[in-house]
Amino acid sequence: MALTRAEFLRLLPVAVADSPFRAEGDEIVSNGGSPPWRIRLEDRPPRAFGPVGIPVLAVTLDVDADGATREAFVARFLLGYQRAGG
Repeated sequence: MALTRAEFLRLLPVAVADSPFRAEGDEIVSNGGSPPWRIRLEDRPPRAFGPVGIPVLAVTLDVDADGATREAFVARFLLGYQRAGG
């Protein structure tokens, strides 16, 4: 993702529909919501776009569910990080 860790964490409550969570270093774990999920973050070197550095945050999302439940959670998660262009 082209986000800083701070930006990711600021948007996370919307992405997980205000499901409770706790941060443990580079991992963020659901705390009672359904379905259970876990996120691992890894800061990567910025990508150069001319003279500007674009932040890069590697995000791994694990959702403990299958089928439609997982797909709905992932769709909601991705929607929480969409940005409008214009």
